[in-house]
Amino acid sequence: MSVEVPRPLMLRESEFSSCRDDDGQGDRKRLVNKSASDVVGEIRLTPDSGLVTSLGTKHTLESAIADLVDNSLDAGATQVFIRLLTKKGYLFQVETIDNGHGMSGPEVDRALTIGHRRDYSSGDLGHFGLGLKAASFGNADELTLWSRRTGEDPVGRRIRKQDFARDFTCEILSTKAANAFFRRRRQISDLDSATAVVWTVPRNTYVGTDQTEAMAWLDRTATALRLHLGLTFHRLIESGVVRLHVLVDELTSSYKNPGIPVLPVDPFGYPVSGHRDYPKVLTARAGGSRIELTCHIWPPKTDVTGFRIGNRTGREHQGFFVYRNDRLLKAGGWEAVTSATAQRQLARVVIDDPEALGTFITMNPEKDGVKFEPAFLQSVLKARSKDGVTFADFLDTAEGIYASANKRKARRKPAIRAHTGFTPPLRKQIAGELPMIQGDAMSVRWKRLPAGEFIEADHPSKTLWINNRYRRLFAPQGGSMNDAPTLKAILYLLAHDLFEGEYLGPRDKDNIALWNSIIGHAAALESDLRNG
Repeated sequence: MSVEVPRPLMLRESEFSSCRDDDGQGDRKRLVNKSASDVVGEIRLTPDSGLVTSLGTKHTLESAIADLVDNSLDAGATQVFIRLLTKKGYLFQVETIDNGHGMSGPEVDRALTIGHRRDYSSGDLGHFGLGLKAASFGNADELTLWSRRTGEDPVGRRIRKQDFARDFTCEILSTKAANAFFRRRRQISDLDSATAVVWTVPRNTYVGTDQTEAMAWLDRTATALRLHLGLTFHRLIESGVVRLHVLVDELTSSYKNPGIPVLPVDPFGYPVSGHRDYPKVLTARAGGSRIELTCHIWPPKTDVTGFRIGNRTGREHQGFFVYRNDRLLKAGGWEAVTSATAQRQLARVVIDDPEALGTFITMNPEKDGVKFEPAFLQSVLKARSKDGVTFADFLDTAEGIYASANKRKARRKPAIRAHTGFTPPLRKQIAGELPMIQGDAMSVRWKRLPAGEFIEADHPSKTLWINNRYRRLFAPQGGSMNDAPTLKAILYLLAHDLFEGEYLGPRDKDNIALWNSIIGHAAALESDLRNG
């Protein structure tokens, strides 16, 4: 009995079907064996316009504005003006204006199309093709986009969320209206090219009737926005790649005011590391992939912007900081790797590895957070540096530094509080280093004393007087109540215990005489040297 071996199945070219990928990146050939398949036809399932109502629901105002800044940076902008404009004290309109290369009419249309993804380069901050629409409709019911390219007429488009959710309607605005928009703002955007995103009918805003509360809400909102942008783009601001400005003003009087510059908030901006061996790079591996973790330890007893971010303490920002093209995506948190504790608050880890995104880490559409994949979480615990330090060793070191600093504070003798003459940050730093005696407070002030005498202790008023003859040595730009902080800090450490007893004893008076003899003589010499 013979068995017939079937010949390989050969398909004609006509039996191949072509379809477009869901993400719109181009046509691909899909082989379909029509003689053996149960496929009887094809249809196109276009998105329902109702999805518009769910766009941007997870966006805050801060994350939405940051998403618009991403687009500006991708367009080559070096300046971005964010404007919270009011009518009679209430938020009426939000504008983001940049000096990027601008867009033509067809480019604007593509930018406003749901799900359209342009060809992103590896250095772009955009990613999903939803940013502009999601950011806008999460915060306003009306979006207007104006753009001008060098040598071309400006263009404008407007989308009303209600209409867009019905049938994707987009209004084409006149060249005259576009010219008028840029002409009114020429003092802040008098550029050959520019793009402006305008939100009207804002959502998530103050809805009460108290104008004072409305203005307070705006102040808090603008402060939070500057802080978020300063943190998110701190590397790009510090390096001079971009300048950001935030303005809160009445719409009719806002056209000449660029706003307040956004200052960078560097979460790794400590002056000296908390440990001489850090920062240290650990390498985590999973399969054939690897990721570098740059581990930092903040110095203990720190309370500066960067460690404390806004009203959130340093304890709330321990953990992983994830960057993509120098843009911060995640600011702290250990996820499932370990737990956040007071003892670990000095520990922060930078992940700034292009290969990590998509392999170990997934970015969310709002770009204000990430998801760590299980492979990453498992590999971190096995990560090591070249000299054999593990992730657990890093945490142990950070915890040890924190514990040691707190033990030193517990052993220190309580001291009188610093009060008048000390800047608030200096008072706060002193209180952070020393346990404070409740009740009395010490002041340091200036007054005229005899030549050669530097200080005078007035025990009843708890005041240490400094000779005003030498004030210009320590405050050459002119004096103020809180001037000469370095001098006052030294004098506090030297003399605070004078005011902690019931009176000045013989030893106290002898110390004052000693200090006056030496410091007073040194101040007189310093004055003579400076005066030639």
